[in-house]
Amino acid sequence: MNNVQIYILNEYQDLVVKCDRNQLKQVFINFLKNAIEAMPEGGIVTIEIKKLGTNKLKIFFKDTGIGIPQSILKRIGEPFFTTKENGTGLGIMISKQIIENHNGTVHFWSDKKGTMIEVILPIDNKQ
Repeated sequence: MNNVQIYILNEYQDLVVKCDRNQLKQVFINFLKNAIEAMPEGGIVTIEIKKLGTNKLKIFFKDTGIGIPQSILKRIGEPFFTTKENGTGLGIMISKQIIENHNGTVHFWSDKKGTMIEVILPIDNKQ
């Protein structure tokens, strides 16, 4: 519909993250929605899942959008800061909080070739 292709690269079918599934689903939908909105002419979103050491999972969300200027990038996650006409400025802040409440971290990088979000979460090794 938006001329966006989504690719998922996942070599691991058996990794389990101890989490609130609905909260992480909310986070990932928010990241995907933002990526799609950053590509009004269409583009590619790649979701890549990698194992980090023996007890962590790294999830990358990469888009081929216009990128985020550094002056805005450093403010991402501030409450009520938004560049969207109808945005609340709470989506990224709440997403970061959810990831941190799951003992994870989230980082953002961007340039003129697109934006990358890195989410690191602990793996539940006691499955």
